[in-house]
Amino acid sequence: MPHNWEAGLWFDETTSTLLAGDLLTHVGNPPPLTESDVVEKAIATEELFRATGLTTMLTPTLHQLADLQPTTLALMHGASFTGDGAAQLCGLAAGYTELAAR
Repeated sequence: MPHNWEAGLWFDETTSTLLAGDLLTHVGNPPPLTESDVVEKAIATEELFRATGLTTMLTPTLHQLADLQPTTLALMHGASFTGDGAAQLCGLAAGYTELAAR
């Protein structure tokens, strides 16, 4: 997840940081860290690149990650997010569900 078999995700329980790899990838020249919503940008980037496998396990996996209640989402591409990481992951799941229905 999201787009290649060897992609890894790690959660640091001490800092509540999810090392989220390519989840929530977005383009542009953002600041290194943001408190602003990144879901809309991530969905727009997905529409551009179509890099995520929209499988039946995607939404449940995103909700399992949200259950960890991360306060930082360290992203591979784009601004990392600080704040309610669970809401961002649930928003991403909803966005992917909408994309898959199109």
